[in-house]
Amino acid sequence: MDNQKIAAVARKVEALALGYIGVFIFSMGTSYFQERFLYRVPRILIPVFDVFGGVGLAIGMLILGSGLIYYGFTLWKSVSEKRNLYLILTAAGLVAGVALANLDFNPGKAAGIMEEMDKRRASQMDELRNSDELSFSNAEVDEHIARYNALYERYEAGLKSGDEAAVAECEKEFGEWITKTAAIMQGLNDEEKVELARYQAKLAVRWSDLR
Repeated sequence: MDNQKIAAVARKVEALALGYIGVFIFSMGTSYFQERFLYRVPRILIPVFDVFGGVGLAIGMLILGSGLIYYGFTLWKSVSEKRNLYLILTAAGLVAGVALANLDFNPGKAAGIMEEMDKRRASQMDELRNSDELSFSNAEVDEHIARYNALYERYEAGLKSGDEAAVAECEKEFGEWITKTAAIMQGLNDEEKVELARYQAKLAVRWSDLR
C-alpha cells in the first residue's frame, strides 16, 4: 500500500472516530432532558451545565455532537467517494446510542422521585422560555438568529396551513441551523459561548413548543 492510500485510510479512521465521538455525545445528550443522579459533562460544556443545569447541558450536547458528526463527514468526503457509507455507519451508531442512553436500568425508582424530577424539568423549561434576550452584539450571531426567526415564521405558517412538505423542509433546515451554531461558537469567548448556548436553548424550546 503506497503512502497516498495509507494517508487516505488514516483520514477515514480519523473521520469515523470524530463521528462516533459525536454520536456518543449526542446520544448521551438525549438522555439529559430528564434529571439524572449522574451527569457526564464534556469539559467545554461545564459552564453551560453550571448555569443552566441538565436541560441546558442536553441541548449543548446535541449541538456539540451534531457538530462533530458533521465535521467527521467533511473529512470523510474529502478522501472517499462513498459518502453514504459514513452516513450509514453514524446513523446506525445514533440508533444504537440513543436507545442505550435512554434505557431504564432501574425501573423500580420511586414514583415520587420521578414526579419531582419532572417538576424540576418543567421549571427549567419555563425559566428558559422566560429568559432575557441575547445581551451581546456580534454580527455573525445576529445573522444566525435572524435566520432562525425567518425559519420559525415559515415553520409556523407551514403548520397552520397543513403543508407537510414545507414543515419537513423547515425541520431539515432547523437541524442544519443547529449544526451551524457549533461552528459559530468556535470564534466566541467563554462568556459569549455560555450566552449563546443559553439563547440557543431558549430558541430550541420555542421551536419545540410550536410542534
